[in-house]
Amino acid sequence: MSGIIIGAGIGGLSTAIALKMRNIDVKIFEAANKLSPVGAGILVPPNAMIILDRYGLANKVYAAGIALDSLDVLDAKGKKISGSPACFSKNGAEYQTVAIHRGVLQSVFLDALPSDFVATGKKCTQVNTFPGGSEAVFEDGLSISGKFLVGADGLRSKVRESLFPGITLRYSGQTCWRGIANITLSSNRMKQLTEVWGAGIRFGFAPINHSQIYWYATRAEAAGGMDRKTSLKEKLLNLYREFPGPVSEIISQTDTSSIIRDDINDLSPLGSWFRQSAVLIGDAAHAATPNLGQGGAQAIEDSWVLAEKIAHCSSVQDAFEQFQATRFSKVRRIVNVSRKIGRVTNITNKKLCKIRNSVVRCTPDFLARKQSRLVYDVPY
Repeated sequence: MSGIIIGAGIGGLSTAIALKMRNIDVKIFEAANKLSPVGAGILVPPNAMIILDRYGLANKVYAAGIALDSLDVLDAKGKKISGSPACFSKNGAEYQTVAIHRGVLQSVFLDALPSDFVATGKKCTQVNTFPGGSEAVFEDGLSISGKFLVGADGLRSKVRESLFPGITLRYSGQTCWRGIANITLSSNRMKQLTEVWGAGIRFGFAPINHSQIYWYATRAEAAGGMDRKTSLKEKLLNLYREFPGPVSEIISQTDTSSIIRDDINDLSPLGSWFRQSAVLIGDAAHAATPNLGQGGAQAIEDSWVLAEKIAHCSSVQDAFEQFQATRFSKVRRIVNVSRKIGRVTNITNKKLCKIRNSVVRCTPDFLARKQSRLVYDVPY
């Protein structure tokens, strides 16, 4: 076997697709016993769509989700704070942000790979590196060696723990609930992501098809909190009761058992993403808070650059060094900007919230366009 990928999420699957395009032998090992359409929604922004177009998957993603025209931020009374386009032009083509169910996106990726590319029920517990290769050890006792290993196993990466012990997550000060509501939005909201900012709370939503809405809600609070399912919907309705419609309706039309709660964490930028013949990508290497909607997109960008370097460099070590050098600056900027946005949306003082909203409203359009170029452009 030439290569091993740990994790069949967005980063692992897109990397396998990129390597397959270059005729590089690789296999994915996934901890879950089966690949099922779990999770809530995800935004696939223009920079990710540019890469997916190269993989021949952009049109399939557009068809499976909803292409968005704009990203609008409102205050708690429904007054617009800011608006920005959800699209970006590259080489004469326009790419839109797509809102889609995470499981549906995973299925699009899986359909692009042979069925034998993914081995499920393989929970990686240890990675060992040595000159000329890497070994993955699994909970069931199996061990597999390859010329290189890609750790695409997410925020709480076992591969990262093996390569760089002692790395801890940074809590953002916010917890997040996510869900899917079975409603149809009004026509004026069917092509946009809407986000509402309050005092220490936030609620965002976008359609992922014509009868379902992906939503997320954040709140400033201590880490480690838990909910009672029997009272969760009532709690959320109470927290966001002053927000404009259709926030309450979205919460009401969500199956409580499917609501996911997670504390929002990221990683301090790591000094290195690789050790010998093993490399980290996506959240395993550079997890950011979701405030720019770039987590999955940066993993997809990683997949293209990493595959290019493996295909064209003289050694795995050289490929990993060039991969990190190419990607590090953009990723660091996104991690830092995303964390700053989280601090801004996490303000709990109502007077400061009014000042925040006024400042954002007064931000010149050219600065917003500049930020979009920095995030959405794919310079490789």
